Amino acid sequence: MKLLSDGAFLLSQVTITEKGETTVKLRDQIKIYTKGKFMFAFDNESTGDMDVGAGNATWINGGMVEVPLVNHDGPLSDLSFEISIEPTELGFDQVLHGMTYDDGRVLEKMVEVWHRAPGGVSPYDGLWALEKRHSDSIDATEFTETKMIGGGHYIVLQSFLHSGEKIRNFGFGVFDVKGGDRVIESGMTGSWDNYSEHKADVVCKLIDENHMTQSFNCDGQVVTQTYVRM
Repeated sequence: MKLLSDGAFLLSQVTITEKGETTVKLRDQIKIYTKGKFMFAFDNESTGDMDVGAGNATWINGGMVEVPLVNHDGPLSDLSFEISIEPTELGFDQVLHGMTYDDGRVLEKMVEVWHRAPGGVSPYDGLWALEKRHSDSIDATEFTETKMIGGGHYIVLQSFLHSGEKIRNFGFGVFDVKGGDRVIESGMTGSWDNYSEHKADVVCKLIDENHMTQSFNCDGQVVTQTYVRM
């Protein structure tokens, strides 16, 4: 069986069979595979919440086994999913059986059709966890972030406390390496207002194989974040 090569993929359509009824849905969703890791993200209309997950991805006996390490609610453990992935000319088809939602709903079958997005490899590719964050702002505490870079795209998942309230956000878009340490991040879909218009000029630096920093301007302040590879 031909294995899927690393890259970023955009969902073309999803066919869902539930209680014997089949529906076809379209939504803005991305999935990135790189360096033995995966991450996906989308705004889930059926739950009214974001749906984001990331973790380890391993080919075993021609099939994909995904082990989630984190999702939009926080760290995960003791979960493993065998996923049927069939590479196609344009990307891949992914088939899941018996998927269960938190509210108890069970999908008999879900078939996702994915198309490979344009974009190549970069030195920053991988799944990263925020290690420390330096900013003049003191409004946010307990700040966490998971970031995936691969296939010329990125996904980011953030969580922090603001005035005692937990705030969560996600976004994904194009990761365009301009040369040197300069990268332009252009938003496609996210939970922030007008995220499709988001554009950030980011300075990325690899400290070593497993550590990276990113610096950018946010509301007139320079924010520097240090990540460790997951």
